[in-house]
Amino acid sequence: MRGAHSTGETFTYSKGPGQLLHYSEGSTVAYDFGIDGKEYKAWANRTVTWTAAGNNAWDSVNKIEGKAFTKVHRELSADGKTLTITAAGTRPDGSSYRDVSVFERATGADGLIGTWRSVKAASSGAQQFVISSPAPGVLHYDLPDVRQSVEGRADGSDHPVTGPTAPPGMTSGFRLVNPTKLTYVLKINGKPDSYGVQTLARDGRSFSDTSWNAGKESEKTTAVYVKQ
Repeated sequence: MRGAHSTGETFTYSKGPGQLLHYSEGSTVAYDFGIDGKEYKAWANRTVTWTAAGNNAWDSVNKIEGKAFTKVHRELSADGKTLTITAAGTRPDGSSYRDVSVFERATGADGLIGTWRSVKAASSGAQQFVISSPAPGVLHYDLPDVRQSVEGRADGSDHPVTGPTAPPGMTSGFRLVNPTKLTYVLKINGKPDSYGVQTLARDGRSFSDTSWNAGKESEKTTAVYVKQ
């Protein structure tokens, strides 16, 4: 179960071609979109649709292969310096979640345009990991809430991530550094998407997962999972 995570991640909205806007997290996710109710291709097999929701507020719907999985509301503060993003939806296992993140403006002066840095985040739904070892040197990871799983030798080789929400071509390569530490890399079609380190606590009752997007080593997120 996830306990907490840090802040500091950034993303940028800029002007795209024509009347479109451009979103970039500074790593592997970047796409153009319009605030016009039309569907635009986002990351992997995801699409996004944006609509205005009043002055300085916007709603969007994210879909996986045509099926809605997250609804997002963004609201800009009156002084234009703070952007609050609320994401809610239902996971493939039927559980619901609601994440609220607050971002402060790092660049730009008006509207969405500019770079935003996360300063506060909270989630109403905990994520679960089920980890087992079906054979010596082999690990099996199962994320029941999003119905994703991966299995293979902990030697750094790439193994396919399966499940209805897994992007096509996603693999996970994990390496057991020592009995309490594991490193991993997630790839899309062979290209690194994110990296991470998992470290077991001394008492064996929890582990921390520190991850970062490819090319953004300075913006790391840490989650703590408690043994059930």
